[in-house]
Amino acid sequence: MDSVFIFLCHTAGTALSLVIGFLFMKVLDCCLVRRHGKLVSLIGILGYGMVSTTVIFPQDMLNICFMVILFLLLNSILYKGKWVIKLSLIVILFPIFTALNFLSFDVTGKIFFQFYTMQDKLENAFFSNSQYLILIPFWLFFYRYFRRPLEKIRDIFTNQAWGIICVVCMASFIALFSCVYLSPFQDSYFVWPCMMACIIANIGSIHLASYLADGLYANLERKNLQLQQTYYTELEKNQRQIRKLYHDINNHLSVVGHLLKEENFAEAQVYFQEISSYIQVSNRKFCENSVVNAVLNAKYQLITEAEIDGFFHISIDGMMFIDDVSLCTIFANTLDNAVEACRKINAPSQRKIELKCRYTDNGYFNFSLINSKNNDIILKKGQYLSDKQDKQLHGIGISSVKAIVEKYQGTLDISYDTKTFRVTILIEG
Repeated sequence: MDSVFIFLCHTAGTALSLVIGFLFMKVLDCCLVRRHGKLVSLIGILGYGMVSTTVIFPQDMLNICFMVILFLLLNSILYKGKWVIKLSLIVILFPIFTALNFLSFDVTGKIFFQFYTMQDKLENAFFSNSQYLILIPFWLFFYRYFRRPLEKIRDIFTNQAWGIICVVCMASFIALFSCVYLSPFQDSYFVWPCMMACIIANIGSIHLASYLADGLYANLERKNLQLQQTYYTELEKNQRQIRKLYHDINNHLSVVGHLLKEENFAEAQVYFQEISSYIQVSNRKFCENSVVNAVLNAKYQLITEAEIDGFFHISIDGMMFIDDVSLCTIFANTLDNAVEACRKINAPSQRKIELKCRYTDNGYFNFSLINSKNNDIILKKGQYLSDKQDKQLHGIGISSVKAIVEKYQGTLDISYDTKTFRVTILIEG
């Protein structure tokens, strides 16, 4: 009879470990894109179930090193995305579940040996699998509580931000290995406070990352408000021009009518052309997206006023995977930099801006902007510097665009020579 209960205990423990593996994989899904397929999900449940429930003994360096390698392999095989995210999640999550496993098994083990011995096989089987009753509520709570913060971090964080959190959590990662290596077999409770500190520190780091993501999102919103302000300023300018036109239209029509009555057709045609140039209002339709179209109109007006030969070809209709704030950030910042560079060219005939952007049939966002220039490009520590008087504004435009491209896991290529500057962006939907 005891053998049946022992078998049931181990079977229940195996099933519970698979449940923990599933919950742990759902946590990773909040930050990474899992590859498709039932086989991938099955391997993930088995593999992460093994990783997240492995028993770690004092001075068990072989086991803990093997779990780090297995964790890394599973992340690289089962998930798509950037390596900086995959590595950061290892540094963040590994100390949490390893310290939790160490504590749960060590505590239950000490309770067991207070009342039983290794010869009590039934009790041994029960206590050996009882830690799962602690791990399942923990990971269920962890997933439900941190799902939205992790998704927010995934959507907002740049490579640099992930690197910062990785560095912060590296202390817990190193401390965990030190505690396991230095932990005595008999008095392992000496490292319990350090293990608990690893768990608390990395959970706190996730909270910190969430607050950092809120700050980055607020910065994007601020830039979006600036774009809206530019749009409304341009709109008000056009409305004033229209009101002025309504006021003068009768006088202009009277002059044209008089010239036609006098059969002075040549002079009437010249006057009419002057009126057409005078009343022209920027209301072009570059794309179906009204927000992006408003930004492009505002920037095209700047290009016209700066006597720049501008060419726009925009075909992004039907694209949904890049939000309007990100699109406006890309268009506004790159065009502002292009206009600024062209204005430094003395001869208006040499000022040129060519913007081509399209959403391809295979789901790619392709952006290409070429502008003429005669200023030198200064690159310092990976940041492009301008000759603006306010040094705090150096490279903000390109940095904002780079952050958006990293957010959508795209590629940004910048190239230039003595006369032209090119920005190319490719993002897969």
